[in-house]
Amino acid sequence: MRGRSIFCLSFFYWVLSVSLPALVSPYDGPLYDSSAFTECKLYPEKPLYGGGLLKDKFPEFTGADGKTVHLPVFRLQDITPGTIYSFSTWIKLKNADSALITVSVGDNDSEEVCVGTVDAKPGCWSFLKGGFVASKLNLSSIYFKNSDQDDLEIEIASAALQPFTEQQWALNQQTKINMARKRAVTIHVSNKQGVRLEGASLTIEQVSKDFLLGSAIAYTFIGNTPYQNWFLERFNAAVFEDEIKWYTTEPKRGQLNYTLADQLLEFVRRNQITVRGHNIFWEDPKYTPGWVQNLTDPELKSAVNSRIQSLMSKYKDEFVHWDVNNELLHFDFYEQRLGPNATLEFYRTVHQQDPLATLFLNEFNVVENCDSKSTVDKYISKIRELKEDGMSMDGIGLEGHFGVPNRPRIRATLDKLATLGLPIWLTEVDISDTFSKETQAIYLEQVLREAFSHPAVDGIMLWTAIRRNKCYRMCLTDPDLNNLPTGDVVDKLLKEWETGVLKGQTDARGSYSFYGFLGDYKVTASYGGKVVDAAFSLSRSEETKHFSIQL
Repeated sequence: MRGRSIFCLSFFYWVLSVSLPALVSPYDGPLYDSSAFTECKLYPEKPLYGGGLLKDKFPEFTGADGKTVHLPVFRLQDITPGTIYSFSTWIKLKNADSALITVSVGDNDSEEVCVGTVDAKPGCWSFLKGGFVASKLNLSSIYFKNSDQDDLEIEIASAALQPFTEQQWALNQQTKINMARKRAVTIHVSNKQGVRLEGASLTIEQVSKDFLLGSAIAYTFIGNTPYQNWFLERFNAAVFEDEIKWYTTEPKRGQLNYTLADQLLEFVRRNQITVRGHNIFWEDPKYTPGWVQNLTDPELKSAVNSRIQSLMSKYKDEFVHWDVNNELLHFDFYEQRLGPNATLEFYRTVHQQDPLATLFLNEFNVVENCDSKSTVDKYISKIRELKEDGMSMDGIGLEGHFGVPNRPRIRATLDKLATLGLPIWLTEVDISDTFSKETQAIYLEQVLREAFSHPAVDGIMLWTAIRRNKCYRMCLTDPDLNNLPTGDVVDKLLKEWETGVLKGQTDARGSYSFYGFLGDYKVTASYGGKVVDAAFSLSRSEETKHFSIQL
């Protein structure tokens, strides 16, 4: 893996040196290690980065109230404010069946920062990966804790703490983007006799993007031409905020109304926008229709089957994804009423009705916070549990309602989820409105860069639908569609993450090479008064794309 990373970084600098030779200098910083493990192992792996700052260091074990606390603490030195730290270790329990272990950084006099969590087990080693960004807090210790058992005893091995400067972190992100989101292309131009033509003029334009980045839309979108045009100038994907949720489509039993959903769907069809289906069921009783909660168990079973049948008969093949059961790790309304296999039956039935849609488990606080109900290991365990029972679970949905984003922990969480080999989407991204609009923009950019630069992430949906001149927590524009700082960030990144229009001429071999973002392209070649239009697509591959044009 490390040899592969070195190749990636070298290739990235070769690409930069073609266009910006004066600005490129050799990179001698650390390469981010994406290694992650989700299986409990008989023996721990070697430490990442050779241990980094924790190489040859051993933790202390402290005492409290006259009792021995068998939880380790690493004392830190020379922690630099503004530096990004990646942390990892292996953990094994010695006197418990299982336990949620949380690693935090801080001291007794300051606010602690959660580094990461792991659901550890006895008799084998579990991998914890996370990190933190050093702030002005006095971060003097990394310590392990467990809220369930005071006398818990654990072993740790292969601990590692690797620092990255902001520039190093950004360069590692850009390396991932170049390898996962872009591809080398060579266009060959010849005449009808196959003779390569030097000096042929080329205009190359990216007309669509492979990566899906979109936003929620709502009923206020309907008939609002300025809002629709603003959306189409930016996004290639959408999700309806509330318009197909059960409390909207059937507020009273038997009174189905899909008018709003149909009108939104007509827009996305007409403009070839990819659209997610959110959601069929929501485990939180607060968002379950009141009449549903008052049904008897047999009536509820009939109602959920009717709900699936109604949606699928109307919208089969329309939505690329279905969030079948929303927030299952935090709430259990249907499991309590219909039994522990309720979710399994939901997914089976939806898959039978709409077999080409990708079915998602959608959850909050997997990447946002260290939430004991939705740790990355609990999310992975739930997916494995349901798949073992034959469920067609194909997608990982991470809502992404962030406060202060912990970038290395986000990256580490995505690394662990990527081991499942399933598409990952950030499905409802926004930043808390407790921050200023300028701070929201800073944090939004951090989140979007983390997601886009991770190869396992297939798409991002912003939770920024405008409703009655406001949004859920974060808007991109004011009511008149003038950009807020968050909108400026989105526009900047959309521009940065596209190839745009390129113009050039073929060389002595009749070739022209460039490095483009994945997606669809049109190309116009001209030579000696002859003009030819052509098109090609770039999909993910490590091989150079060769495309030939004859004039």
